[in-house]
Amino acid sequence: MGLNKKTLFIIKGYFLLLSLVSIVACQSSFFSYRGATVEPDDRIYLLDEGSGHGLWQTFDLAIEYQYEKKTDMLELSGVVELSDHYRSLYEILSRLYLTVYFLDNEGKVLEGKQVFISTSLKIDDKFSFKHFLEIPPGTVSITFSYQGNVRGGANRDSFHKFPPHFKHKPNDDKKK
Repeated sequence: MGLNKKTLFIIKGYFLLLSLVSIVACQSSFFSYRGATVEPDDRIYLLDEGSGHGLWQTFDLAIEYQYEKKTDMLELSGVVELSDHYRSLYEILSRLYLTVYFLDNEGKVLEGKQVFISTSLKIDDKFSFKHFLEIPPGTVSITFSYQGNVRGGANRDSFHKFPPHFKHKPNDDKKK
């Protein structure tokens, strides 16, 4: 017993639609922050050559970072620690994704690379990372972004910080 033509047509259409959605979703620029402008206070300015270190901190977490820049390569390492707010209320870090974004001289995102992923760790732990990253041409500074989830008993929470998305300015259409 075979499938009728209408059923085959629907199945083929479904797979075609699924294939198109998958292709679009896999394009890195589709879900990218490329071109978004990062606030000056969130930027870490890189030296032309050599090493630097510092503390990048938000309400949610702190990152003690070190870097060594050599021409077009960046050795980036750091230690991530969740804020007292999360450590006092929760027991488990269910998930944490940490991304570094390379920025141009205007603070616009050129490219992002994930540098840390964790699942189900104790909330009081510090998490370290170390990566060798190719620096995109035109990079002047970097910034971090993250998203994570915590839990403790029946309580759960999520937190994140991303570069801002593009915002349409009403007066842009009036400029000639």
